[in-house]
Amino acid sequence: MKTTTLKTLVALMLGSTMVSSAWADEGQAEVGPAKAAKESAHFTDYLDRDTFLGGKFSTWVEFASDYVFRGESETNDGDIPSLKAAITWTHPSGFYLGYYGANNLFPGDDAEGNNPHINALWGPYAGYSVKDIGGTGINYNGMFFQYIYPGDRDSNYLEMFNYVDKQFGRFNLKLEYSPTITDWFGVEDLQSHNVAVHPSVSLPYGLTLSGGVGYQFFDNKGPSLDADGDGKEELDWWHWNIGLSRNVFGFNVDVRYHDTDIKKGDHDFYGFDSNHQIVDDRVMISVSKSF
Repeated sequence: MKTTTLKTLVALMLGSTMVSSAWADEGQAEVGPAKAAKESAHFTDYLDRDTFLGGKFSTWVEFASDYVFRGESETNDGDIPSLKAAITWTHPSGFYLGYYGANNLFPGDDAEGNNPHINALWGPYAGYSVKDIGGTGINYNGMFFQYIYPGDRDSNYLEMFNYVDKQFGRFNLKLEYSPTITDWFGVEDLQSHNVAVHPSVSLPYGLTLSGGVGYQFFDNKGPSLDADGDGKEELDWWHWNIGLSRNVFGFNVDVRYHDTDIKKGDHDFYGFDSNHQIVDDRVMISVSKSF
């Protein structure tokens, strides 16, 4: 394993860095690149766009009070607002390609308590979606996303997002399994997995109530990550959210509550005074639009 990568992971455990990213027609079941990919292609069938190689381009932008991914703040406890954008080319076959970008602010050791090396995330994605598989009403969306951190290339890695959902009247049930394909954050033999359920329901007055409960866990066959020295690795966590969204003058407005089960002093990634603030409970608001 590269020395710089190991230093990055050690810094992570001591409060210097943490990564995340991370598509739904209903509410905000997904975030990060997966949400951007879906939302940027959401209106493709309804807008008159020129075709290119049989597909259509679309874009998506979001402005939010925070960037919360699997219960953790990507902007150091909302110290700065979050801006995300994506461009997607979608083919009628269900295949799509795109590029995603967002700003980040992680805990660190500079004068202001931030990590000076990671302040942005971008990267390409490729995926495939199919609806009503075999007449069952079950839909599938799968996407590969390459995380690129321009200030810390040793932390780049590849993750696959997988979503299966089915509509039951006004209620939608979506299941997720998202594993890393390459070593998480470039740390040799450390693999990340996220499993989650994302229910949503359409309400009167154009409102959508949605949420999610997930479990982020790791398969570590690499270095010892017992940062607090208690003789065991405490890397995994539960995360959940619930919120309301509505279309307002062509913009999607979402207000959402996020939380985790991570306790200070009891977690080898987030159990420290220097970084526990990013996994506290929080309320965030976002405004997004597809073009």
